[in-house]
Amino acid sequence: MNILEIEYSKGWGGQEKRTIRLINHLDKKYKVFFVAQPDSNIVKHQNEINAKVIPMKMGQIYNIWTILKLAFLVRKYHIDIISTHSGKDAWLGAIVGKITDTPVVRVRHLLTKINSPKSYNLSTITIAVSKQVEEYLKSMGVKNVKTIYTGIDTELYKPNNLHKLRKEFNIDENIIIVGIVAVLRSAKRHKDLIEAVSKIDRDVKLIIVGDGPQRENLQNLIKEKNLEDKVIMTGQRDDVPEILSDFDIFVLPSKEEALGTSILEASSAGVPVIGSRVGGIPECVREDKNGLLFEPMNVEDLKEKLLELIDNKEKLEFYKNNSRKFIEENFSVDKMVKETENLYDELKAKS
Repeated sequence: MNILEIEYSKGWGGQEKRTIRLINHLDKKYKVFFVAQPDSNIVKHQNEINAKVIPMKMGQIYNIWTILKLAFLVRKYHIDIISTHSGKDAWLGAIVGKITDTPVVRVRHLLTKINSPKSYNLSTITIAVSKQVEEYLKSMGVKNVKTIYTGIDTELYKPNNLHKLRKEFNIDENIIIVGIVAVLRSAKRHKDLIEAVSKIDRDVKLIIVGDGPQRENLQNLIKEKNLEDKVIMTGQRDDVPEILSDFDIFVLPSKEEALGTSILEASSAGVPVIGSRVGGIPECVREDKNGLLFEPMNVEDLKEKLLELIDNKEKLEFYKNNSRKFIEENFSVDKMVKETENLYDELKAKS
């Protein structure tokens, strides 16, 4: 079976990584062709992708030459399924699907507002990455939606005893490390986490992994709160699977989140988590399995949840021992791949 993936975005975030994780774990009977912008991160990382990556400058959604080139590829490679991800490639894929009579799978990775259900309903089916995303799309008039949770590579994200961060930053083993891995955007609410840590009179270190537009603002806040000795900003790192196990507590305080992939990765690594009660986060944080929830943008509530884990070693240990099993049962990459393969097979059988 031949799959054509189309991605208009040039980024390298959770959306692109989910797609690549799926592609790289598909059964060998599925051959993938991946169309991406010539200057995109997908093209830059093409050696890491089990697909024939096709650099193509894509025009706007009604650009006739882009549509014709994509239709040509569908014919040339005998494509059975078209898969799309971003707003513009979703329109392009839907149009090409109609022209070539090819089923189109539209994957919705975000929980941000949509203006219209039209491009979704032109596709054959929409995959949502969480039940919350599915419910929102249906409320906006999207007709055929199915949730397939983002899968985590549990062989990549697993507990280890490397202690890389403790060694690198000379952090004593008795100090609790609170960590976050996320792009430094305002929606991720790093600010709230810094504020909460500033109110905690315990031996803790906050380690912020990532880069982004809020970097300078966060650095200024750290100085303003006199937290230079308590907060470490590492910038972007390529060794996240290795350093996650150094965190004693992982926090994602977002004000909006489709699912919370970083929470799933931390849980897979055996790290207790705290997440805001928004979007799909309550679907991947279970208070009887892997961590705690707090009210979004409520610094006092976040502080109390942090103290609940810092001061309760038994609860902290319980989450360490149970979180990985929760991910293996509900959010493994194998589960995501199997459900997607079943969908592809059903769509081909009907076409």
